[in-house]
Amino acid sequence: TTILPTPFNYRQQALLAVATDLPDPNNPNYLAHIGPYIEQCIHISKGGVFVLCTSYRAVQTLYNHCQATLGQRYNLFKHGEMGRTQLLQAFVQTPRSVLFGADSFWEGVSVPGDDLKMVVIPKLPFRVPSEPVQQARHERIVANGGNPFEEYSLPQAALRLRQGVGRLIRTQRDKGSVVILDHRVTRRRYGDYFLRSLPDMQRIQMAANPMLYASNDFHNPNSTPLG
Repeated sequence: TTILPTPFNYRQQALLAVATDLPDPNNPNYLAHIGPYIEQCIHISKGGVFVLCTSYRAVQTLYNHCQATLGQRYNLFKHGEMGRTQLLQAFVQTPRSVLFGADSFWEGVSVPGDDLKMVVIPKLPFRVPSEPVQQARHERIVANGGNPFEEYSLPQAALRLRQGVGRLIRTQRDKGSVVILDHRVTRRRYGDYFLRSLPDMQRIQMAANPMLYASNDFHNPNSTPLG
């Protein structure tokens, strides 16, 4: 086996923006709270956005929120309303589009060029530990004297995050940003594990509102400030 260098200049092509002051993702009102920030992300990129969720409930909730506020200005699609291939075709062929996806949209999807300019990740992609397969693997690791979070859940989630981020830059001419709204990537001791798994992009970590201003500067350097 061999490891080859990336053909992409991530420092020039991509920005990683992390919000540090939003509520804990386990808060029951978390999705309602982050809805307005996702709206602003969509405005900043003027469409061409993937919102990669960790559950179908999150897909539906965030889609409903944005459809109610942005439905007349942008074309919103959600995972499940048609087949994945059809959904991607509709996303690419429709201007000012936003796709809310889960599971299969984190990997194996390629949208080069300006059709995809931003990937928003509301929550770090940890699997639900009560899923039968997850639970069985955790129990096996515990039986062998290991730590299931550090040995399985964390590496699995970091790989998933890397795959999701990998949807953004697909050619040497692509440019865009990844926005992570989950503050655990900066507040928990394991957060650095996630950051080290990602390409060497420009990075900003700050409160959500100034983070949005910085993201707007990246996408629209000659524009007026956000309202």
